[in-house]
Amino acid sequence: MRILSPLALCLLLAAGPALAGSDFCDGGGDGPIEPEPPGAPGGGSGLASKADTDPRTSSCEVDMVMSLNGAERGIEYWRMRDLPFTTENWAVLKRTKQWPELPLEFKQISLTPVEEQTAKAGAAAARPAPPIGVPLSGGQSTFLEWSFVPADNKSEISRVLALTVFATDNGPILRADWMIPPRRNWSYTDKPATLPSVIESQSAALTDETQASTLSVSLLHDGDHVRVGIGQPVQQWLSFALPSGQWQPQRLRNGLLLGTPLAEGMGLKVNWPSLRARQLNQDPGDGGGGDARTPTGPRAD
Repeated sequence: MRILSPLALCLLLAAGPALAGSDFCDGGGDGPIEPEPPGAPGGGSGLASKADTDPRTSSCEVDMVMSLNGAERGIEYWRMRDLPFTTENWAVLKRTKQWPELPLEFKQISLTPVEEQTAKAGAAAARPAPPIGVPLSGGQSTFLEWSFVPADNKSEISRVLALTVFATDNGPILRADWMIPPRRNWSYTDKPATLPSVIESQSAALTDETQASTLSVSLLHDGDHVRVGIGQPVQQWLSFALPSGQWQPQRLRNGLLLGTPLAEGMGLKVNWPSLRARQLNQDPGDGGGGDARTPTGPRAD
């Protein structure tokens, strides 16, 4: 048996998460860069330069913008990012400063109504089609599913939160649908014959009185409720009740689930500011449900 050098062993251990499965993030983005200490080799100034990307601290980005050369860069806009709430992923999430919130930021929303696409799209055969269904109306995209199951992880019953963005003349609108799916592990991407039963829908504008360029949304599992926060700091909560406080997250999906067919340059680009690339993998590992966990306690506010 070949004995690995200490350096090789360290590199192998560091690559472990990447080898275990695909990461939830595309990486890239404009995440924080660790500054060089003053006097470091190369004239470290102690300041972080935004001209470089530090792979250890790169931000977590999900790029769903249609690009003809996306596949060449290894970032297919239709790729689904799955985050199973395994023991390993749960531990990573708990180390984030915003926990138990999972904030996300819209870096780009480009959704053109279906009627306007023909003139802008060019030859349909020249662009890859995403594996998503097409709604009756245009200018929308369902981009996130967050599923929940009882803590014993044995029952087939579940709940799903689905988030959809609508493009309007007054700015983007976010709709949150709280649903009972027909079966466990149901998803829009499966193009199921049976659709979920929608318990409740709530909507909110993704712009505030300051007309901030960054559109912020937060996800929160708060005891016996699942909440969607609008703004940073949160100005409005969309709240949905779980059957009991013993229900736990099972899977978070981020990708093009259902929506308007896209032309070049259309789609969504989302940043997860509390997460880092190459830390959350999609491999179900211990079964996708993890162990039975203590529910998150209610927030003081």
